[in-house]
Amino acid sequence: MQQPVFVAQTVAAPAAQKAAPVTAHALAKEALGKLASALRGQAADQTPIASLDIPIEDARHLCAEGLIAFAKGDIAAARAFLKRAAEDGDARALMALGDTYDPTTLSQLGALGLKGDEAVARSYYSRALAAGVGGARERIAALAAK
Repeated sequence: MQQPVFVAQTVAAPAAQKAAPVTAHALAKEALGKLASALRGQAADQTPIASLDIPIEDARHLCAEGLIAFAKGDIAAARAFLKRAAEDGDARALMALGDTYDPTTLSQLGALGLKGDEAVARSYYSRALAAGVGGARERIAALAAK
């Protein structure tokens, strides 16, 4: 069985080279980059799945584009795509929107110059929980534990 493209595979480093220490943050960024590439599913020279100028009615595509923008660190674009996806009925977009405001998630991604908003994150997580999205309860509890 093949592993998904976003799962990091271990590669033995040559003995002559000293491997740089790998942090969880570096692995997370690499995994998000691979996920973004997999979600895009197209060559870099092709047009993207969606842009803010082209209306797309499929909420799943909007959510995917939002996740790609989030993985790239473009929080403003991610929020725009995810809000539209949530308005079109994609409950997963609510969870992702919460992540774009969650201070813990933003710091893990290394977002510079952008502060999270716990109240807004909690609101989106609560809406995701009401829509039956798994993991929302844990995110709410993590915010409350701060």
